[in-house]
Amino acid sequence: MSRPSPALGPALVTASVAAATTWVALLSWRGLTDRPSDVLVPLVVLAGVVAGVGAVGRWARLGPFGVLVLQVVLAGMVLSYVVSGAPVPVGAAWADLRAEIDLAMEGARAYAPPVPAEEADVSPLLLGGGLLCLLLVDLLAAGLRHVPLAGIPLLVAYSLPVGLLGTDLTWWVFALTALGFLVLLFGQEAGDVGRWGRSLEEGPGGASGSLQSAGVRMSAVSIGLSATALAVVVPLAIPTLEVRLLDIGRGGPGGDGIEIENPMVDLRRDLNRGADVPLLRLTTDDPAPSYLRTSVLTRFTANEWSSGDRQIPTENLPDGRMPDLVGVDESVPRSTFRYEVEVLDSLTSRWLPTMAPVAAVRAEGDWRYDASTMDFLSADKELDTAGMSYSMTGVQLDLSAQQLADAPSSAGQVSADFTALPPGMPPLIRQLANDVTRQAPTRFEKAVALQDWFRENFTYSLDRVPPGNGTDELVDFLSTEEGGRTGYCEQFAAAMAVMARQLGIPARVAVGFLVPDEVEDGVFEYSAHDLHAWPEVFIAGAGWVRFEPTPADRADGVPSYTRQSVDGPDTDPTSPTGRPQDDTANPGGPDDETPDRTPEEAEDPLAATQDEGGVSSAWVVRAVGSVAALLLLVALAALPGAWRRRRRVRRLAGDLESVWAELRDTAVDLGVPWRAGRSPRETGTALREQLPQVGGLDAPRPALDRLVARLEQQRYARAGYQEADVTEEVRRDGVRVVSGLVSAAEPRARRRAHWLPRTLVRPTRPAASGSPVVDRELVDQVR
Repeated sequence: MSRPSPALGPALVTASVAAATTWVALLSWRGLTDRPSDVLVPLVVLAGVVAGVGAVGRWARLGPFGVLVLQVVLAGMVLSYVVSGAPVPVGAAWADLRAEIDLAMEGARAYAPPVPAEEADVSPLLLGGGLLCLLLVDLLAAGLRHVPLAGIPLLVAYSLPVGLLGTDLTWWVFALTALGFLVLLFGQEAGDVGRWGRSLEEGPGGASGSLQSAGVRMSAVSIGLSATALAVVVPLAIPTLEVRLLDIGRGGPGGDGIEIENPMVDLRRDLNRGADVPLLRLTTDDPAPSYLRTSVLTRFTANEWSSGDRQIPTENLPDGRMPDLVGVDESVPRSTFRYEVEVLDSLTSRWLPTMAPVAAVRAEGDWRYDASTMDFLSADKELDTAGMSYSMTGVQLDLSAQQLADAPSSAGQVSADFTALPPGMPPLIRQLANDVTRQAPTRFEKAVALQDWFRENFTYSLDRVPPGNGTDELVDFLSTEEGGRTGYCEQFAAAMAVMARQLGIPARVAVGFLVPDEVEDGVFEYSAHDLHAWPEVFIAGAGWVRFEPTPADRADGVPSYTRQSVDGPDTDPTSPTGRPQDDTANPGGPDDETPDRTPEEAEDPLAATQDEGGVSSAWVVRAVGSVAALLLLVALAALPGAWRRRRRVRRLAGDLESVWAELRDTAVDLGVPWRAGRSPRETGTALREQLPQVGGLDAPRPALDRLVARLEQQRYARAGYQEADVTEEVRRDGVRVVSGLVSAAEPRARRRAHWLPRTLVRPTRPAASGSPVVDRELVDQVR
């Protein structure tokens, strides 16, 4: 229906609320760069420009799309000034703007979020995306007054980091965004309801009243606040959302709560003592078993890596087949091997050593597995591994470098805990991570670069190495000062996992055993000196992938997939570069290991994948694609309603016949019967029953009566009859009748008329103004 030009004050309030709500939703983007103020502060200015220009433009009745053009021009000038220093990008300024955007795109391809601002400034991309969201929300909420549709870009802007970073949603950003959206929704609906009812001023025949009583407003506010509060609070009570939320108290033996000890303590103690004590034996058909995993460390604090708090269901028992491998595509080739394990009395652990990945485990006692890490813990404080026997089936994946490099983003497949780092991390760690992986375009290649950097530039030693894997110890370990860059497997695994997380790559530390000794045919023995730690990185399609940063003095080989060319391993034993190639299909054992390469033999991974862009740039592609798809979706959904609204505004601003044609189309769109061939009086009588029964001269029914009377005079009056100019009164009555039809219709009919109007393609053609439907001279003769 037609709406009068809004007053500047209310228009400015609506536009400001829309801009503020969008800016709050964009706060969730702060994790995309390590200097979010470079994005959020300019977005405040852009939000003010969009809101101010939008309010003034709508007050001046420029039309929604005319306002949008003006907003794009002025806000674009501000954006150009922020990015290139020139408000009008012409000549050299245009070249500077293009250069800044190209640099931002290059940085987005080279770094995974959060992108280090010192290395690559991606703020032009984020500012452009933020401005697009501001314009879209303003157009839908304030321009077209389709607030429910404005919720779509708000939702996309708020939830974008979940898909790009794998991080959890920020509850307070959600709460503020939801409240802003509710304010917008309340403002639109309150205005619409106020136009449907009778006048707020006292009419001639009744007392004054308002459809928007204080009680109704308070009820709406209460419902909105309650819904927002429930949306924030209820997930805290859902067990599957956040592990830390379940750590309420400690369970006793046999319960769900399990007290976790840090396996790193035992690792340091056993590696530093002189005696090489046998710990367990394996009887297996695996010709070369290795990397027997005991536990997984998932939480890094400023002090240490630890297993974190676990909540494991009572049904997660090692009684046979295990869950499907997490994140591993079914197309990945694999081999399985059987293992019979005999633990000696010398190994007392509440962690059950298993192969990883593992397909089946059978063990007596109250052992339980954590489905997110697939390590096995004792639920009974009196239960440990000493003297026990059990069996398992291990899985060895045949992974290739090409598959790992081509892997899509892992966002949403693993918990955000695997990228979490404590606040206040030393800048040295991030700087080194960025420098080492600068030429690596994909997450897999970044992990390989980290692995090779440690193996080629550090020294393995147990002598005079301070224990620990917290932040201070890692800084000392990474430093080039005296005593730095020397350590044992604990520091190598911990440092690589932290640096991977600094790059946004899900990582964790595994603790277990390296390579056993074969004591007889098919029987292998692990001892205390075989204890080891290594990092695991999650890559979509391959699951948790092992890397080996500990130098060759301790671990003399690395996984074969970290030595293959990204273009794929050559079938010939020697590649054109002369580097040995390993094409074994056994990534789990020594047959899978290959000698280290020298720095001179390392190829440039950027040249191998510069045409592919890599996973690290996928977030930019996804962001642009998401916004483009959103724009297309919103445009397609809003187009019928916008087109129909434009026609309605034009008709209600026209002559009487145009207004009558609009009444007919509105009725048809709402499913109200409108029979052809009836006179205006007959049509008015039938239409009157569809209008709300409210009093006052401004009510829909009296307005319809006046329109019918004027239409009869215009169509059937004697020749030469001239009526006074009542165009404005006709327009007002037309708006009242259309409003009444809409308000009296069922919600379902209103929605259908809004989104898919029946008369969109075949509208009613208004009769020519001043041309009677019947011959006026014939009417005069009849009279």
